Amino acid sequence: MCAVDYWGVMVGLGLLASAFGAAAFVRYRERESATLQRQTALARELRELAGDDEVRLAAVDEFSLTIYQRLFYASVVAPWIRSAAWALLGAVLAAAGAVAVGPLDGVYATVVHIVTIAASAIFILAALVFTGIALYHSASTPRVSFRDSYADDDAGVSTPAAEVADTKTGEPAGD
Repeated sequence: MCAVDYWGVMVGLGLLASAFGAAAFVRYRERESATLQRQTALARELRELAGDDEVRLAAVDEFSLTIYQRLFYASVVAPWIRSAAWALLGAVLAAAGAVAVGPLDGVYATVVHIVTIAASAIFILAALVFTGIALYHSASTPRVSFRDSYADDDAGVSTPAAEVADTKTGEPAGD
């Protein structure tokens, strides 16, 4: 087999692998969103079943908290990451088309070469923009976390140890 043919086969397999990889990544993210939707419905049903039982409601609250933290990512950041993956795949395929058509002669081949180079540049720019937007949302959008409210509740609740007076001074312990 000629060395040129070998590289052509490798490039073709690489393009096929990148297409499958991008599609699998996007599909995985879509399944994650569907799973989160099902878990949200389950949390609603569990809340209804818990009734007035505080222990069960606390367990449902913990379950809901993890779902909402994951929903933040899935609803705000993940769509931009999926868009960046598709744009990157488009850039790779357009660049491969430009490389494949480059050595050919003729007006049609020249036009296709120019169009594929332009498409590759547009897809690269789109991938960069989508990645930038995803990074911006990751850094700037507030996270859904109830840790601060838990800390406030713990700080505001008086414990029996804090209310016990010191036997020597008569003042509350811990001051």
